[in-house]
Amino acid sequence: MSDRTGVKQKLPVIALCIIALVYILYAWDRLVVPIELVDLRSVYGFSMSIAGLLGSVFTLGLALMAIPAGIIVMRFGTRATLVGGAILFSLCVAYPAVGFTAVDLVIVQVLSGAGEGLYNVALYSFLGRLTEKYRGTATGLAASLFGVGLFLAPLSVSAIVGATGSWRSPFFIFAIAGLVGAWGIALALRKGSSIESTEPRAPMTRERLRRVLVPRNIAVCCVMIVAGLAIYSFLGVFTTYLRTVQHMDLAGAARIFSLEGFGSIVGGMPCGYVADMVGRKRYLVAAAIVAGIAGPAAFVAPPIPLLLGAICFTFGAATNSIYANCYALIQDQVKKEEIPLATGLLATIYFLMAAFSGYLLVAAESALGWAMAGVVIYAIPCAAAVLVILGLIYTERTPPTAAAPGASAGGARMR
Repeated sequence: MSDRTGVKQKLPVIALCIIALVYILYAWDRLVVPIELVDLRSVYGFSMSIAGLLGSVFTLGLALMAIPAGIIVMRFGTRATLVGGAILFSLCVAYPAVGFTAVDLVIVQVLSGAGEGLYNVALYSFLGRLTEKYRGTATGLAASLFGVGLFLAPLSVSAIVGATGSWRSPFFIFAIAGLVGAWGIALALRKGSSIESTEPRAPMTRERLRRVLVPRNIAVCCVMIVAGLAIYSFLGVFTTYLRTVQHMDLAGAARIFSLEGFGSIVGGMPCGYVADMVGRKRYLVAAAIVAGIAGPAAFVAPPIPLLLGAICFTFGAATNSIYANCYALIQDQVKKEEIPLATGLLATIYFLMAAFSGYLLVAAESALGWAMAGVVIYAIPCAAAVLVILGLIYTERTPPTAAAPGASAGGARMR
């Protein structure tokens, strides 16, 4: 019996390691097109506007697939969804190396985002079900891994191109690695494993949808809107701001901006653990306040590299921890079998906001200047998020009405 128990204890660790490695590849796949846009433009001859679209249109696929992905996880399980998502985005990442026109490249990027949506929702649902006490730590693990992937992707692409002498090589190598990873997940989570056999399965029903679409969960969605707006507007625009407004060279701007990636790593698992210890809502209040200060500060601080780097690090840690802990919070508030649906709802909100965030920041800057744009895009939304979270805390502390003697407060947890 001890041997059987030992296998069951080891299997989740093995599976988690493989899933984590594939998630790093997921981050690489997302960046290989933006990194190689210069080569793609020279081969396919599309305009700068199309280049910008290719760099971000995957978010549309993610947003469109997120809720269906939750339903797929509920019906077919984590294994099938992770494997299907990994296969889809891996096949799509190879396509730009053998494509025909800008139109088909855009379509494939949307499909790639759909595969990423499947993987994203399945991964965060899987991690959220592993533990309740340390759910923020678990979901934060994925956020940290994504930060690692973002940091390593440019280095990996550069190394592969340098070693092979071909700009096409990273597309093929990443695709093959992703397919091998999908095969590894299929083996690690094979039918009958301790994870696959105990995973709750539940068909989609209107009653489950109603239970997920309750006011407290809608409130978490509002906070997630702030995360999507803050993270992706900063990712898309800040390097350009440093080069055009602060007149830094590419190397200097990249060094400063890379600290945002390091902050994202810290904002994942380490900050998730802190949130588990101090209470998730209390932590989110603090993180939103920090993000609301650091965001505008990045656009008004003097061009001192150390200062700007510290601000980028702080902003990355705060915003990524909001993202990871919103997943954990909504998972705290639903039944275990409804976690995939709630996760898909949040992912949809997040990536829809992400798709327009860069445009909103640039539009605000055009109308108001950089300083006020930082206030409008970061400070005001983060202040609204603080009020929403405080409202959640207040409603939890409000005692039940006298009309229901002996009733509990709906099983709400102070997290």
